[in-house]
Amino acid sequence: MSGPDDPRAPRRPGFVRDEGGAYAIEFAFFGSLMVAVMLILIQYAVVHLARQNLNASLQVATRALLTGSFQSENGPTLTQAKVLENMRAMMCGGSGAPAVFFKCENLKIDVQVSTTSFDTNAWNASAVDPSTGNWSKSYGLTYQCPGSQSTAIVRAAVKLPIVAPLFLKLGMDGFKDGAVLLQAASVFRVEPFQKSLTGGC
Repeated sequence: MSGPDDPRAPRRPGFVRDEGGAYAIEFAFFGSLMVAVMLILIQYAVVHLARQNLNASLQVATRALLTGSFQSENGPTLTQAKVLENMRAMMCGGSGAPAVFFKCENLKIDVQVSTTSFDTNAWNASAVDPSTGNWSKSYGLTYQCPGSQSTAIVRAAVKLPIVAPLFLKLGMDGFKDGAVLLQAASVFRVEPFQKSLTGGC
């Protein structure tokens, strides 16, 4: 009979020395961390692309207002809501409009005419109501037709849903549902243009 100190006795590996499941635990920990980092990087890329698209879309609207072509096609017989709807359609799907990385129904535009060279109140008005975390009730409802040689202020804002709000909302305005706010603005002097019989201002 062999004793416990008999070298011929089979040795059973102790629990402390058993490393059979270590790789699975390490993979679960570091793998989930890597997936989270990749998700955040992808979301940042989407936000960056959406911001670039918003700026490009705003340039489309600015160019149309700058030359007076938009004013000539959208006369005073249309309501402000209808004119802003036409502008949103032009920015999202019109000729020369870029492919957008956001839903067009989440896009709001304001067009105001400044009585001075630069209206800081119109420029700084927030698109989000901080008390409710939703759209400001006064944002995206105003269209003041920019006449020939007037100073126009055009602001555009997009509500962009994100999948990692805990990390991405740092330093960004947002909504209470976790979406972030992307904004762009343009101030310019309208070129002289010929007022049409049915449009213009």
